[in-house]
Amino acid sequence: MAPIKLSEILGQGYDCFFNNKTFYECLRGGRASKKSKTTALRMIYRMMSYPAANALVVRRVYSTLKDSCFTDLLWAIDRLGVTKYWKATTNPLKLEYTPTGQVILFRGMDDPLKITSIAVRHGYLCWVWIEEAYQITDESDFDKLMMSIRGKIPQSSGLFKQVTLTFNPWRENWIKTRFFDNPDDSIFL
Repeated sequence: MAPIKLSEILGQGYDCFFNNKTFYECLRGGRASKKSKTTALRMIYRMMSYPAANALVVRRVYSTLKDSCFTDLLWAIDRLGVTKYWKATTNPLKLEYTPTGQVILFRGMDDPLKITSIAVRHGYLCWVWIEEAYQITDESDFDKLMMSIRGKIPQSSGLFKQVTLTFNPWRENWIKTRFFDNPDDSIFL
């Protein structure tokens, strides 16, 4: 894959995010802040850069994924000029990087049983993108999701686990308390 120039695709301000590898990332911003498009671009780029990595994309309601994150990821595939390497299915929603069999899976928090035991055929589930994270109103639901992706990755693999939360500015909720009130080195804000 030819190198991409972040400034040409994203504009300014996202290079630190694009290269970040902390376990948690919280991207807060209003409409047109580029947080979802940038997250989609990075996910596609990383999937193609890490041949054993797989990803999970989550929203509170499964039916909202097709016209949001799924479409953003298809846009990113087109924008990066790599459409011929990706296969998209809509029932269920899934993107597959065909050279390696890696997948991006999609789930809704409205069916928690479908999130508790997610497995991938090739490699490891490494990255989770939670879109409109503020819509997950119960922190215990978030904790259950985290339990389903905490499996180990061999250190020699060069892979890493990461959870990206994207959302609009909030009112008081558990995200603010958990991530913003007392941040530590495992959190990128």
